[in-house]
Amino acid sequence: MSSRPTAIEALAADPANSGLVLDFDGVLAPIVVDPATSAMPDQVAAALGRLAGPLGLLAVISGRPLDFLAARVHPAGVMLLGSYGIERVVDGVRQVDPEARAWLGPVREAARVLRDRLAAVPGIRLEDKPVSVAVHWRQAPDRAAAAAEVRRVTAEVAARTGLRLEPGKLVEELRPPIAMDKGAALSALLAATKLATAAYAGDDLGDLPALRAVRDAGGYALVVDHGAETDPQLRAVADQVFDGTGAFAAWLTELAGATGA
Repeated sequence: MSSRPTAIEALAADPANSGLVLDFDGVLAPIVVDPATSAMPDQVAAALGRLAGPLGLLAVISGRPLDFLAARVHPAGVMLLGSYGIERVVDGVRQVDPEARAWLGPVREAARVLRDRLAAVPGIRLEDKPVSVAVHWRQAPDRAAAAAEVRRVTAEVAARTGLRLEPGKLVEELRPPIAMDKGAALSALLAATKLATAAYAGDDLGDLPALRAVRDAGGYALVVDHGAETDPQLRAVADQVFDGTGAFAAWLTELAGATGA
């Protein structure tokens, strides 16, 4: 039996030198049919508000735009990084990674082409973001057919524009092909803060780089499991698996209590 402390034990042992970094959708907020309606339950918001004081770092890194996160994550002291870390607030000013700015034109062109090429596919939702574009098919009546068409078209558009294709749960996203993902963003945070202990919680393929990065740093990889939608690679790297967002919300509340918040 391993003598390693649990994630809660490790984070609560020295909260000021510990960090917790979280994905948004599927971790802090339940997965919903319409991504625009995604929101944190009151229990989660309350737990984050309690944890922001004792923890040395509390942050959210999401594929969602920074403005989306800012409208939904209100507790003071929570650092927000949008678009996989490409967008962040520094000294109260929103900043976009300089490398990503060069790709804003191709992103807008990709959005235009995708909107035209996929207009006839039932249930498709195009999500325009400041530095990327995503195509969702969760609402499609025939998900298998929609997935096949979306993957075919997005692959063609990626090849045409030079953007990088990023798969997720019932979504394909086209992003700037730069060396910035959740793993790089997390590693930069940990290097800047020099924390003794850290944990990262995610639920999708876009979280894999961060889950691996936190384990490489000696921290804890936390995975919120959504059944058949969860890629087995996520469970394979997990130090702890939670059965849905409700179980993770309970864990956050327990952690808040353990830190004395």
